[in-house]
Amino acid sequence: MKLPVNNLPVVYLHPGEIFYGNKPTLVTTVLGSCLSITMYSKKTKYSGISHCQLPFYNKFNINNVKCTEPYKYVDCTISKMLETFAKLNINKEDLEIKLFGGGDVIATRQERENPKTIGRQNIMAAIQTMNKYQLSITASDTGGKQGRKIFFVTNTGEIYLKRLKGNEED
Repeated sequence: MKLPVNNLPVVYLHPGEIFYGNKPTLVTTVLGSCLSITMYSKKTKYSGISHCQLPFYNKFNINNVKCTEPYKYVDCTISKMLETFAKLNINKEDLEIKLFGGGDVIATRQERENPKTIGRQNIMAAIQTMNKYQLSITASDTGGKQGRKIFFVTNTGEIYLKRLKGNEED
């Protein structure tokens, strides 16, 4: 795959990490059941991209516990990203938000029979959290049995996606 970007610094995003910036950078990551959330402001050219592993940090909000690993969990990541943009005076209404991943790439027989795989839970957590904050998703490529490699251009918000060979067994 030849990307139409030249001479940009490249950053590889690992699970549980996030990248923020407004300098032109190409951020890449590989997703299976994990979910990547991108937020981009056209006005400021500031963006963020995450690589979340699990759906909820504290699903039942027991004792109002705060996230200790905010970018590992979908719900915490969305909250933290919005907080970061708000500190920069970027309104949530000005954000382009995109979701990628959440595939069932290494599903066991039990997971294939259970509609609540980690990938599907990650997608649902994102949708629930987006609804909570009244956010709109601009674009997404989620679910299925294939992994994805994504390339995010930080200063334009563009995403390039390559689908990886999936788990074709039924």
